[in-house]
Amino acid sequence: MILSIAILGFAMMSGTSHAFASSSTNGNGVVSTNNNRVHESPWNSKLYSSASTTDNDAAATTDNESSNSNNENVKTSEVLSLDSIRASLIRQEETIIFALIERAQFRQNKVVYQPGASGDKSDSVINSKHSFLECMLTETEKLHSGLRRYKSPEEHAFFPEKIVADCRFLKHDLEYDSGLLSDVGDASKVNFNEILLKKYIHDVVPSICPKGDDEQHGSSVLNDIAVLQALSKRVHYGKFVAESKYMGDPEGYQALVDANDAAGVMELLTNEAVELKVLRRARLKAATYGADPLLADLPPLYGDKKGISSIAAAAAASAVVAALEALGDDNVELSNKVCPVTVERIYRDLIIPLTKDVEVAYLFRRCGREPPPEFAPDRMSTDQD
Repeated sequence: MILSIAILGFAMMSGTSHAFASSSTNGNGVVSTNNNRVHESPWNSKLYSSASTTDNDAAATTDNESSNSNNENVKTSEVLSLDSIRASLIRQEETIIFALIERAQFRQNKVVYQPGASGDKSDSVINSKHSFLECMLTETEKLHSGLRRYKSPEEHAFFPEKIVADCRFLKHDLEYDSGLLSDVGDASKVNFNEILLKKYIHDVVPSICPKGDDEQHGSSVLNDIAVLQALSKRVHYGKFVAESKYMGDPEGYQALVDANDAAGVMELLTNEAVELKVLRRARLKAATYGADPLLADLPPLYGDKKGISSIAAAAAASAVVAALEALGDDNVELSNKVCPVTVERIYRDLIIPLTKDVEVAYLFRRCGREPPPEFAPDRMSTDQD
């Protein structure tokens, strides 16, 4: 019980899991609020809310209230637009980068990834067949599933066979528009968390964390879970991208799938210009968020001597320096909390290709065919056989 409370507290503070939907939502999934507070939709996602709206002033007319109420509804066609999906993917970059920064403050602590070991190797964890990370991740998902997390089509469990099916704590269940994803061929159930977990442990952790062990095993694992949940959400957004693109050219994708042309599907999905923008943006954000401000002594924020102009100038200077560093030599070692080049590589070598693997697997199932073996959920198509 103590473990469950601790995990819930961390998840709600970290923000990587988003807010759990309140049972006080109305039929449209809008939280009831007072005093002109902002309406929020379940999981705080752009998939379910194209814009935030506030309550009408007391002096507003009934007609205006009715008009504003109608504007709160979003059609599936709007939700699945590529612009809406891309906006959400851009917002997720901050979540991923900050989670990586948090994990990078600890050493690799490889013992937490070894089955039956935690700290002193003579110790054992809850289940000797699993690692400390796997046990904590399993218990986290059990708790979150009891709060309806995995009812959302955005969320995917790493151990779906162990989550609870029913909501144990909240009275009401949530319903999502069935038009968001297709259930044809179980396309909506595509889950690549198995290979994501392996790649994270073997590739991501060594690339962002110093070697060795600092005995901060619990903190490392909690931050691992935050990163994994953020990465999982990002790569599985490929299903929404794939559905949107399929809706734009169903005959084209069906013909390629019928011909078992996975390479053709991948080519049709790929937009190299957009991918390049994603890589450069991720690198720049990592350089910006991973560096301290260029001020030894901050000017006062309050009173007659407050230095707003000085703070603005320092912020602008920091942004310029971050941009120059981010666009500089890949071989120059920076003092950032997480290396911007490393973040770019994580996007280039893991996030983007795995997202496209999800898209291909989804489209094959969407078109009534099993995806080729190289697009199985236990590997990446870019892996060498």
